[in-house]
Amino acid sequence: MTAPRRRRLVGLLAAPLAAILALAGCSFDPSDHALPGSGVSGPTYRLDLEFASLLSLPAGADVRSGGISIGSLDGITLEPERAIAHVDIRDTVRFPRGTRAELRQSTLLGDIYIALMPAETGEALGDGDTIPLSHTDPGPQIEAMLDRIAMFVNGGSLMQLEKSIDQINEVLPEDPAETAALAGHISEDLGDAAANLDQIDRIVTATDGLSRRLMETRDEMEFIFSDTARYRLERVPYFMDAVLNIVIDVNTLVSGLEWLIPRMPHINRNLEILAPLLREPSPTAYEMRGNLGDMTRLVEDKITPFLLGPGVDIRSVSVVGDPGQPAKDGLVLLRMVGAIP
Repeated sequence: MTAPRRRRLVGLLAAPLAAILALAGCSFDPSDHALPGSGVSGPTYRLDLEFASLLSLPAGADVRSGGISIGSLDGITLEPERAIAHVDIRDTVRFPRGTRAELRQSTLLGDIYIALMPAETGEALGDGDTIPLSHTDPGPQIEAMLDRIAMFVNGGSLMQLEKSIDQINEVLPEDPAETAALAGHISEDLGDAAANLDQIDRIVTATDGLSRRLMETRDEMEFIFSDTARYRLERVPYFMDAVLNIVIDVNTLVSGLEWLIPRMPHINRNLEILAPLLREPSPTAYEMRGNLGDMTRLVEDKITPFLLGPGVDIRSVSVVGDPGQPAKDGLVLLRMVGAIP
């Protein structure tokens, strides 16, 4: 190839390469641009759909309701705990509040689209309204499904299933007639259980109620099985023995006073007669008035001090009278004071 022709070839390739480099410098992303013919024609309004995940949702994804295309995805905004899909809905189609949104696929390997399932009644959603996270479902992702299938196949689950079937075959009788009879008994047992579901439900309900009561009395149950409760239970026989001794003593006392019971009315009448003679009414129960009060004061003020420290101190005795009989007069004086009989 001659030099002039080589220069012309380089000039022809330079323009496309420059265009490609210019596009790369602008960070062109084809997924940011919807394909020709997609989208919604005519007036639209915006709805924001909150999803837990928008994995594999393509740009310009279709929005359908009842299998009919009524809008398209305009863009996605990511937030810390959710992804928000901004969709444009045909202005002639309205959805009430409470509408649900799901991610679906028409075929196993088909594109994912957004399905809107309208609520029965409610105020219509307007431009800029949001369908919250509680009313959306990202649905099963095909990648996750294929991953689980691969784990099931490669993880030996099929081999485990084969081993389980072999173990069942080893347990079952060799005679098919015995296996059929066993299956018949199992069927009868299952039939009986189905016919008594109300009793099973009653047992389960009673068990649940018992569990709840035990949970409510957990503190009391813990105390019953504690060391303090054990000590107190050990002291119960001693306590009961003391109570029985008191009952026996009271019974003995009552038996000894049986003779007094018939005489109680007479004693009561005598007390009614004697009470006014012994005591007169007083402001308090501790103040004694009447004969009993006088007797109490006599004992406290006169007799008791005299007995504790008598005030008579005989130092000498002199006889006044007939000087011829001093001994006789002395005897009379000693008898008067009680010194001699």
